[in-house]
Amino acid sequence: MKQTLVLLLLLFSALQAEAQSIRYDTIRVAADDERNIYRAGGQNYHIETEPLSVTGNQINKGDIPRFDRKKLRFGADLGLSLSRNYTRLGIGPQVGYQLNQYLLAGAGVKYYYTRTTTSYYELRNNLLGVNIFSYLYPTRFIALFAQPELNYVRSSMTEKSNGNEEKIRGMVPSLVVGGGLRLGRSHITLNYDLVQHVNSPHPTGFYLGVSAFF
Repeated sequence: MKQTLVLLLLLFSALQAEAQSIRYDTIRVAADDERNIYRAGGQNYHIETEPLSVTGNQINKGDIPRFDRKKLRFGADLGLSLSRNYTRLGIGPQVGYQLNQYLLAGAGVKYYYTRTTTSYYELRNNLLGVNIFSYLYPTRFIALFAQPELNYVRSSMTEKSNGNEEKIRGMVPSLVVGGGLRLGRSHITLNYDLVQHVNSPHPTGFYLGVSAFF
């Protein structure tokens, strides 16, 4: 029995000595010591990062369309016709942007003044309008044209026999479409006003249109 107790005591002592030999290699250091792995700035940490790659669903900044002044196009619709019984003055500046080699689009304003005199009456017409337009180029020398517009018309007709005057005011819509030739930045098209309003500034039926941009 004594031998058993002695054997158990020796075994317990050996286990206790082995447990005491296990320790952690930690030391107390100051907060700004270079051995402190937790100090501010994380200088002892080094994280490897992979550069971001652009996938097919991402868009590079260089791919975003930017406004280019060189693609601006300036044009004007000028009208002048003088005779003893008919006077027509018109100006219509337009600004376009060459979106690509197939499409030119823009907007414009215009003012027309016309006076018609007959032996029975005198007709005066003032028109102020705005429009948007586009030229589509399916081929190099072919141009398709579309121009919706809204015009304000003020007309007066005076009868020469009695001096009575009749005035007309109101908004007149138009939708002009056409097609023809493209010659550089100029166009010669055969146009038609789809609305055919009675006070439309455009001729009835088909008519020839010429435009140029610089």
